[in-house]
Amino acid sequence: MALSFKKQFSIKDPNVEFVDIPVDSKDLEAFICPFLIESNKTDKVVSKVSKRLRNFLTELNTTYIKPNDFKNGIPFIDHLHEPNEYHLGYSDSNKGKAVSNSKAQQIFQFLRNNKFARQGVSITNEAHNVLLLVDGIGQDIMSDIIANVCRDIFADFTVTICNKYSVKSINTEIEYYNDTTKKWQRKKIDLPVYTKHIILIPHKLVSGGRAYSNLYNWYVSSNYISKEILNQKKPPKGTVSQMKDGTRKAIIKEIYKQYRKPKKDLIDFVLKYPNSLDEFIAYAKTHYPELKIDHLKK
Repeated sequence: MALSFKKQFSIKDPNVEFVDIPVDSKDLEAFICPFLIESNKTDKVVSKVSKRLRNFLTELNTTYIKPNDFKNGIPFIDHLHEPNEYHLGYSDSNKGKAVSNSKAQQIFQFLRNNKFARQGVSITNEAHNVLLLVDGIGQDIMSDIIANVCRDIFADFTVTICNKYSVKSINTEIEYYNDTTKKWQRKKIDLPVYTKHIILIPHKLVSGGRAYSNLYNWYVSSNYISKEILNQKKPPKGTVSQMKDGTRKAIIKEIYKQYRKPKKDLIDFVLKYPNSLDEFIAYAKTHYPELKIDHLKK
């Protein structure tokens, strides 16, 4: 059985506000989720994370992606290394999908190939929209981007946890993105250590694997396309059923199957149904809450 942070540091409180990560085995297959960040911005820590991410993505898109400044953009992204101190993400056997030096060029191209980012549309200055709309950037990469950019914020959160539960800490140097200077910088901070230093994440920001592109496809199929189809005299085969009282009912499963789009084409839905994106984000707040960690295998 994996040794958890709570067990290692003798924390008995059953209602801790952080993710109780394993410290001596493979990472917990969970991710920092930008939709949960968007849903919890009233929290002081989360508000800082949200602001930092928006400023980072705005700088990335405005200064490097829109003008296609590949030469300077790659060094800027190249600070997004695999953040092993969080103990989150894929297990060692699945490593390689997350951000690393070798991925910097691909990340740049993923954003450069996106119509909104390329045109400087502010939609892609929001992390949850990047996760949803930018082909090639999945939950693992986005989680690692957040972990790197906001490392100091999460480190400060970890310090409060250590102070609360009297967890011994060691002075450590970390790197993070300073959105005032618009540069990456380093600082020293006291962090708990088990083999290597550890940074904790608020549990309200962590989710398991979720394909938000599929969820958005379903939302659009259910709330937009289905209504259009019900107004058609001759709807596509299998998309509508006739009830005994004469009313017609949309078959959402079939509509989703026939009309769903790959992630790279979801922009078409955003343009055709301009309210759908904001409505989906609001819907996600209540329908996709944080992860129940007990449901994961450690």
